[in-house]
Amino acid sequence: MGSDNLPYHGPRIGLCLPYEGSATAQDIVDVAQAAESAGLHSVWVGDHIAFPVEFTSQNPTMADGKYPYPTDNPRMESLTTLAFVAGATSTIKLMVNACVLPQRNPVIVGKAVATLDFLSGGRVIFGATLGWLREEFDALGADYSRRRQRLEEGIEILRTLWEQDQPSFEGETYSFLPLNMQPKPVQSPLPIYLGGHSQPALRRAAAVGDGWLAARMTPEDLREHVDFLREERKQSPRADQPFTVATNCPAAVGAGAPGVLDLTDGDATRSTLAALGEAGADVVNVVVVSYDPTETREAAEALGHHFGLTS
Repeated sequence: MGSDNLPYHGPRIGLCLPYEGSATAQDIVDVAQAAESAGLHSVWVGDHIAFPVEFTSQNPTMADGKYPYPTDNPRMESLTTLAFVAGATSTIKLMVNACVLPQRNPVIVGKAVATLDFLSGGRVIFGATLGWLREEFDALGADYSRRRQRLEEGIEILRTLWEQDQPSFEGETYSFLPLNMQPKPVQSPLPIYLGGHSQPALRRAAAVGDGWLAARMTPEDLREHVDFLREERKQSPRADQPFTVATNCPAAVGAGAPGVLDLTDGDATRSTLAALGEAGADVVNVVVVSYDPTETREAAEALGHHFGLTS
């Protein structure tokens, strides 16, 4: 591909910013600008407000149920970080993967995301998910037991806020009378991708989303989930709208742990992303597992080189 100067036709490539760990404000900007210069599709951030010092909740994205990074890491708030990055970039997409929407008032989220899309010139992709950390819900005063209803109504509220002139809503967990809320997002519709690997989560993504967010899947597992999604999407009222499958890929610049892609190996990098694309991924978010800002910047440069994305 890149080494042969051939056009790249695989999945679009994103890069997770070093939003947790030791990165400074300048580090975040440097990585985002490197990703944009390398021709990558998007930069991504995750979402946790605060980790309780002690918790027993199991992380469903990891085989051992553990969160894969130190829970006392510095961890930047997602929308604030993307707003900061938006002012230092001009073309790269800005992705939240994924906002734990049931923890937040969706009207406030809707206002923040619409503003970010307006100020960035229409570059936001909003990821939303159910959430798994009960103790974090408790700390925020959010009802963990009703998170499914809060997520589903929250998505409906976001679309209402973004697409109607004087939005109002009456539901099981939220209600409000007609509002004046401007500016609207530049994008219409602003894409909403939904996370979760269970069949109910996949059905939700297919029914009301513009995309699905997968985490740490082999191509074989991804293909099985995508096949299920495609059948479910046929029944959706949004079936005629575009739908994007996005997944992540743990990586390092140099040899790392088993299952972590070495980005210095161009052939392995190209074949790994090609396999994910063949399994149904439209976008692959590369996550440098160290969250080291220098290594993440090097990852952006390596990806641009391997795939011939740089001019």
